[in-house]
Amino acid sequence: MSMKRVAVAAAGTILLLTGMLATAASAQEEERCKNNETSAAGAATYFGKGRARRLSITSWQREVRAKYGERYMDFAKARNARFECEAAGIGTIGQFNQRCIVRATPCRIVAAADDDTIGDVGKDDQRVFRIQRLLSRAGYLEADDVDGEYGPKTRDAVRRFQREEGLRVTGEADDSTLERLRQRATPSKS
Repeated sequence: MSMKRVAVAAAGTILLLTGMLATAASAQEEERCKNNETSAAGAATYFGKGRARRLSITSWQREVRAKYGERYMDFAKARNARFECEAAGIGTIGQFNQRCIVRATPCRIVAAADDDTIGDVGKDDQRVFRIQRLLSRAGYLEADDVDGEYGPKTRDAVRRFQREEGLRVTGEADDSTLERLRQRATPSKS
């Protein structure tokens, strides 16, 4: 009977430790992100919704840098990012003038390996932001073109990357393309 008590006590201890580790990991993840959402409006532009979104992201990054520092300003790492875009002018021509507001919770940049979560991300916008960020780090996409929209510039950058890497040129970021892109975008530790 004493062996049974020892086994039950050991199982209880293991469950307790597992719960404590899970709580610690959850707390560490929460520490990585700020508790409050930051919002910022971009300047109005006649160059389309994509440009308006980029301008709002730039304003958001400026706001986050002022509040929390540079480690929190990577928009691709932010949580619950959402945009509200609308016409910023009146009349026929004014409706083409777009302005966006972005709201997101800033998260600290932990390591370059964070981009390994690309395949597990549920929201398409966040996935596209991460792909574009990798393309930008690798030198295939301008920072201004990181807008969360998988448009012609992103598709062309992926095609160019695939061609130079000897991959099948499709313009879509499949698993082999993403793996090679992560390798190129992450600086080697020498």
